[in-house]
Order: sequence, then C-alpha cells, then structure tokens
Amino acid sequence: MYQRILVALDGGAASETALDHAILLARATGAEVEGVFVVDDSSPFLDVTGLDPVRLVEDLITAGESVLSAAATRLDRAGVPHATCLLGKHEIQDDIATTIVAEANGWQADLIVMGSHGRSGARRVIMGSVASGVMAQTSLPVLLARQWSEPGDGQARSDVKE
Repeated sequence: MYQRILVALDGGAASETALDHAILLARATGAEVEGVFVVDDSSPFLDVTGLDPVRLVEDLITAGESVLSAAATRLDRAGVPHATCLLGKHEIQDDIATTIVAEANGWQADLIVMGSHGRSGARRVIMGSVASGVMAQTSLPVLLARQWSEPGDGQARSDVKE
C-alpha cells in the first residue's frame, strides 16, 4: 500500500495529529516517513518595521529544527524508518503548499499527511490554507488530520495514540 509517507509539520496541534496518523499508517504498512518543515521567509510579517528579518528567519529555522527533532524522536520510539527535511529559502518555489508538493514529488512519496485547522470564512481568507493549496496541486492522495478539542478546555487533542 503506502511505502513513502510525507508528513508536513509546523509545530502546531494539527500537525502533531498528522504525525500521529502518519505513525499509525507507517506501522501498519511498513512505510518510511519523511517529516518536512518549511521555513517561510516570504511572509509579510518579515517586513514589519522594527523587526530584524534575519533574526526572525534564524528563529524560524531554530523552531523548525526543534519540531523535526521532536518528530524524529517520536518516529524512533514508534520504530518507524524516517528522515526529516528542513526546507528553507533556496527550496521555496512559490509558497508553502508548492514547496510541500515539490518535496513530495522529489522524494517520491505516495501519500501526503498534514494537519488542518478547519478554518472557514474570513479567517481562511486572511490566513490562507496550505492544505487546500496542496490538494489543488498534487495528484497524490492527501490525508488531512483535523485538530479538535474538548468543549471548554481550550486544548487541542488527538484521538490517535502511538
């Protein structure tokens, strides 16, 4: 079935849920997982007056390395063969979605797993949707793992356990 699963990670609760699903699928099918973090240095917030764009990109790289290290630890504990990939400025072609699809194609993934916040309306227009962009640009199957929370607790939870 699946032999190479690319999981897009951003450090948020939805991407943690996506990693949960990637681990389950990889264990069930014997697949290898590649965890990917995209450093988006084209974001408009980098142009905000008073902020050092070089420092912000350095902080994004550090955050990405931390997310990938934590994912590698979880994949190791689960016994899943894996690789991680921090994609920075020279890899970004247009936007995050395009970069994820290009990496999936280059790595010859046969499934993309990613989190979805499930935003709609104005919040989706303002914040965009990487998941929608990936689905529009790829012919690969895409598994979207929704972030959900218990009513009133404010904490995102995953229903998948290692």
